[in-house]
Amino acid sequence: MKQCKELAVTSHVGRDLVASASAFKNEAAVVWEYVVNSLQYVDPGISPRVFVRVSNQEIVISDNGRGMSSADLSHFFQMHGENLDRKQGRPGRGKFGTGKSAAFGIANSLQIETMRSGKCNVVQLTRERIDRSEGKEIPVEWFVRNEDTTDPNGTVVTISQLNLRNVRRSMISDYIERHLQAFRAVMPQVAVNDHVCEYREPQVSSVHRFTPTEEQAVLLGQVELVIKVAPVPLPEAEQGVAIMAGQGNLIAVERCGIQDKDFGNCLFGEVDVPAVETFESAIEPYDSTRQLQLNPAHPVVRVLLGFVGSKLEKVRTELVKRWKDARKTEQARRLAEEADKIAEILNSDFRDVQRRLQDIRSASARGQAGGKRMAEGSGEGEPESWIQGITEPGVVQSSGGGKGNGKGRRAPDIKPSAIPDKDGPDSVDPIGNQGTKRRRAAGGFRVEYRNLGKGEHRSVYDSSNLLILINLDHEVVSTALGSGTVQDVTFRRLSYEIAISEYSIALGYILSEQDPDMPPDDLLYEVRDTLNRIASSAAPLYRL
Repeated sequence: MKQCKELAVTSHVGRDLVASASAFKNEAAVVWEYVVNSLQYVDPGISPRVFVRVSNQEIVISDNGRGMSSADLSHFFQMHGENLDRKQGRPGRGKFGTGKSAAFGIANSLQIETMRSGKCNVVQLTRERIDRSEGKEIPVEWFVRNEDTTDPNGTVVTISQLNLRNVRRSMISDYIERHLQAFRAVMPQVAVNDHVCEYREPQVSSVHRFTPTEEQAVLLGQVELVIKVAPVPLPEAEQGVAIMAGQGNLIAVERCGIQDKDFGNCLFGEVDVPAVETFESAIEPYDSTRQLQLNPAHPVVRVLLGFVGSKLEKVRTELVKRWKDARKTEQARRLAEEADKIAEILNSDFRDVQRRLQDIRSASARGQAGGKRMAEGSGEGEPESWIQGITEPGVVQSSGGGKGNGKGRRAPDIKPSAIPDKDGPDSVDPIGNQGTKRRRAAGGFRVEYRNLGKGEHRSVYDSSNLLILINLDHEVVSTALGSGTVQDVTFRRLSYEIAISEYSIALGYILSEQDPDMPPDDLLYEVRDTLNRIASSAAPLYRL
């Protein structure tokens, strides 16, 4: 028999690197990939310090980590190379060995200057060299090799030739702060330009601790799940349980589907499950995309998600029951009646605004899938608006949320607008009376009084439920209510003013999402116009 030529699996190195880079879809994910290396790889006894300098021309990440030798650099640039720390049994990131490609998700040049044990090395890799590689190895340009230096250990990563029109500094800061919780034990110091990043745990009203059953512990180990309850709805980035597999190894943040249920967006917490990494299975517990999502097909993950999901639902159900019990009092009933009156005024205005927004969307959606359906609207001749959601396929058009005014007030977490499309890659929800599965007041907005805590703002806007919460614990509100009744004119007028102000600000964010280039003066005009418009409509409510 004629011997066949040996068949082998090969790789096109250039395409492999570019494909890996595509997992890093924005500047925040890219910067964090290098920041987390700076936090993890430090010499014993050193508290990590990282400075990120951001401009529209380049991003530079400098650290006081342990640096890399020339041999370390060679290993660093090996695609899918096994992380040396992990190989020696130390937990941490580096499972897939694709971090060196992160920069090319947003840029065309990566330069690394690193100092280790008195030696300096400087190397550079460019997109041009990647494209010229023709499937073979990609040569990295070595500017400085093993040059003597008196500089301490550390690394400077420079990402340049950016493919972004504007670098979103606030997104980078927010992303870093959200992930710093996994490194609290080493007291990291990270700054982005002049902003010092810190993990700021939301205010906590209660803490719940759970351990797995004996059957679950066989796979999970003797772990402890901590679920914390915030008094107010949290931005999406702060919701969910942080899943770690060893110190400094944040692998996922899971909400287990409770985020769209009552009080589901008030829950957060953490659990450390090393078994996710150590359990031997042909199925990976998560992939290399850095999306912070677990693979439910993995044996340990399957049990872990059931454990976490059931406990999140348990805490949420208890909160709902407590809230419903509190609403049975006479005062709660009267508060609910006043809230409904305010909501009627707001929703009457909101329907008018929806028509105006619909005209903008319809004009921009001409020629796009779903445009006709949007223009047709829904029940009773009123158009239907769409946002990023979970109920139907579609196309998400823009991002939402914000950092607020810089004075402690969090911006409403506005859901991005969307277009329904059966072939779309995203999921969308309708806003308004028709088609929505969420419980909302007729027309959209709800208003509720809740005890949110003395340290919280007098009102909070929950965009996922179009819900305005008036904080009964706020000093101004509690003083106005005092020992009087809900019908007291002082309390009622304050309530209307608070709800109208929150509604006006929320609409301002919605309008800015529809037109990101809206000048600040125009946006301010819209907010003031809404305030005046609603105040006039609400005049009858001020009367006894």
